[in-house]
Amino acid sequence: MQKQVKYKFKNLPLAARKHVRLFQVHEFLNWGGLGVFLVIMVLMLQERGFNLFDIAILMGVFSATTLIFELPLGGLADGIGRKPVFIASIFANLGSILILLYFQSYMFTALSFSLFGLGRALTSGTMDAWYIEVFRRLAPKFGTVPILAKSQFASACGLAIGAVSGGFMADYFGAQFVANGYGVFDAPLFGALAIGVIVLLFNIFLIKEDRHPINSASIKAGFASVPEVIKNSYHYAVAHEIISVLLASVGLISMAFFALETFWIPFAKPMIDSQYAVSFIGIVSSIYFFSFALGAAFAEPVVALFKGQSAKALAFLVILSGLVFIGISMTTNIYVFVVVLIGLNAFVGAQGAPGESIFHDYVPDDKRSTLLSLQSVIGQLGGLIGMLSLGYVAETYGIATAWKIGGVVVIISGLILFVLPKRMANAPIVAHEKVDDED
Repeated sequence: MQKQVKYKFKNLPLAARKHVRLFQVHEFLNWGGLGVFLVIMVLMLQERGFNLFDIAILMGVFSATTLIFELPLGGLADGIGRKPVFIASIFANLGSILILLYFQSYMFTALSFSLFGLGRALTSGTMDAWYIEVFRRLAPKFGTVPILAKSQFASACGLAIGAVSGGFMADYFGAQFVANGYGVFDAPLFGALAIGVIVLLFNIFLIKEDRHPINSASIKAGFASVPEVIKNSYHYAVAHEIISVLLASVGLISMAFFALETFWIPFAKPMIDSQYAVSFIGIVSSIYFFSFALGAAFAEPVVALFKGQSAKALAFLVILSGLVFIGISMTTNIYVFVVVLIGLNAFVGAQGAPGESIFHDYVPDDKRSTLLSLQSVIGQLGGLIGMLSLGYVAETYGIATAWKIGGVVVIISGLILFVLPKRMANAPIVAHEKVDDED
């Protein structure tokens, strides 16, 4: 059955529209809590006396932990269900924040980042897989680019608003927290903790998943099946002429953009002359994340510009983002930096929907969580390599030099994607579960 690629949201069945809205709220809250934390993360670590290479190692701990657990836990989500595994990720993230709040040493900070990595591994391939699968059951005649763009827009908006809130908390409540024995940046940590609890309650009471029975037998069976699920999914990804290219590109892009995400605040802060620098950073962070949302909103028109050929649109956007990445490394004025940053992140945000739509078109349902986890593993591995290598370059030769190298890597990843259109013309889309017409 040929799916509608371009359609109006109101044309979806009512149940599908409700499902999309529910997931948008979920993503807004979940990523909002992360935004509160991300805006102060590097500044908090620098306040505790860690240099750029120390921070790069901490991010390496996060990536390494994610790498170790990602595939087994993605396989577990395919076995026992997406919801329980995601709920476990929330507990890991809450534990990570609590450690940061009450312990200051480098070793405990590394432990916190390892828990953060475990939470990331638990998150991967869970609710996004649930979102796609339920949507396909509710609206089997419709494609996924528009609804993926909607969810990515919601998550980017959550990040943006969370970032503004985190900067505000640090500047306006930090002094009060210091007076009570905490750090300047502990106020946003408490804010992220509170949002995490809200996301936990949201998932427990509002997310429904009836596909996987949860009992001791199913959990044991889920763990037992993990090695076989991973093996089959790995072989599928490596052998598949489209999935393998997407994964290679993801790895290269992550090498560069981990360095952007980690170092843009210390790169920009020296340009800011204000006693409310953290609030200003929060505002810029909000713009940083909202520009992803802006890009996600334009994903569908960009694909339409290429006559519905998602692969060509994706390759164009990746190469363009690599060129702009090199450009941002040359900025010396905060306002020019912000403008270029908006453009860069908009191009990155627009990549999400076409890239994920291609990925989901060629992934079977019984391997979806595991392959999403494998995608994340490749991203984390690329990020780990990028953080250690570009982190060393940033500390030794400057952040601008590290970013120039990153931009070249992104351009190479975009060039790789140009093999996809020809391959997609000869590769059939994977058939998914059949549903009754009334769905």
